[in-house]
Amino acid sequence: MSTVPNTIERQSGQRPSTGVRYLYPGEAGYDAAVTAWNLLGSHAPAVVAMAEHADHVIQAVRRARAEDLGVGVMATGHGTGHAVRGGMLINTSAMRGLFVDPVSRTARVQAGVSWRELNQRAAQHGLIGLQGSSSRLGVVGYSLGGGFGWLGRHFGFASQSILSADVVTATGDLVTVDAEHHPELFWGLRGSAGNLGVVTALELRLHEVDVVYGGALFYPAADAVRALSGYAAWAERQADELASSAALVNFPPLEIVPEPLRGGSFACIRLCYSGTDLLPGVTAVRELRNALGTPLIDQVRRMPALDLDLISAEPVDPLPVKLHSALLPALTAPLIERVASAHTPDSGVLFVEFRHLGGALRVPADQLSPLGRTGANFSLNAAALALPPGGVPAASAALHRLARRTAPFTDGAGYVNFLEGADGAEQIRSAYSEPEWERLRVLKGHWDPGNLFRFNRNIPPRLGSIPHA
Repeated sequence: MSTVPNTIERQSGQRPSTGVRYLYPGEAGYDAAVTAWNLLGSHAPAVVAMAEHADHVIQAVRRARAEDLGVGVMATGHGTGHAVRGGMLINTSAMRGLFVDPVSRTARVQAGVSWRELNQRAAQHGLIGLQGSSSRLGVVGYSLGGGFGWLGRHFGFASQSILSADVVTATGDLVTVDAEHHPELFWGLRGSAGNLGVVTALELRLHEVDVVYGGALFYPAADAVRALSGYAAWAERQADELASSAALVNFPPLEIVPEPLRGGSFACIRLCYSGTDLLPGVTAVRELRNALGTPLIDQVRRMPALDLDLISAEPVDPLPVKLHSALLPALTAPLIERVASAHTPDSGVLFVEFRHLGGALRVPADQLSPLGRTGANFSLNAAALALPPGGVPAASAALHRLARRTAPFTDGAGYVNFLEGADGAEQIRSAYSEPEWERLRVLKGHWDPGNLFRFNRNIPPRLGSIPHA
């Protein structure tokens, strides 16, 4: 754990002479500024810099560098890579500048803007940005780690839609990068999860999608093997415009869960077709329904693209959650049987989801892939609520049991945005191919040789000749 230099220790009534508002432990506003959506990923920095514009970020980075403080960044509080302990947290939640250009189909967003805010503006022009399964996440942080949701198989990672970025480097300088300006940094920025600087603004490409055909089908947990097996055979035949996942879910008996799902266990198929003509999607889902039989609950319908959140229906309020993820070459019958037999209401695991990959998520060779290059066709994501009694130890044990059961079916790779906490820090290398990992290390060594930006999904710097995109 980092120690706090005397130069930043605050005596009552004293503050550094800077335009940045700093918060210290025990002060009003500190707890709100460090609390993540996943309560287990909340930060405990020695100081929080509340940035309202790029100049504040510059000042904060220069101070952290001068006082040898490691730096982490948080906007909405989702997706903590490695919590800040004893260093400086730069909170960018107040940086809310947003501009949508319907003619060029682009948007410029500052570091505190959420996908919800961006897409509400973009939807007025029949456009959408590549949000994840929840629009509550911040655009910048999510995109820097890749980012894919219900439009990913069709349009690729959110990182691939980045056209330019304003970046505060480890020296405290503000640079604008794109394919022509600092192209090597631009290559690494799109998928390296904040290792190369603090991004204060992004310019993004938007996509022409105003309606989708999507939702969820719920089947009894007793039919899980049949439902997931039928889904697996169906999914491999689908067009890139059709994104889907299959999940086993134990809904907790909490008021935040709507009836009739509350306290129940289900096999759930989630679907989203985003082609210009919805008819192929309607036909494909009809085929799936015919194969699986009539669901207990059928939520699939034509919906505005702005309602993508309804497909996964993820909780909005903060929760203490332990997570596990892996990548799979295939969703096989032995894997399905092994997971279904263990996913009982008392297993301790909230959900296990298999997301269909492929399509535009196969990143071209000249771009950085945050999903490795193993050719994985599905991701495995699981969560356990760390609620009393038992809390974190019980949730961790439940996920370790699941990980042991599924390990023989994984390919050993990972996806950057799914790696959190200490395990994420250890597994970060698995998210990249060996050549890309080494190239990123040299980039890190050039732009941040002292690893100032280390509270993230960290890439250790290595000195060497800077690569060229």
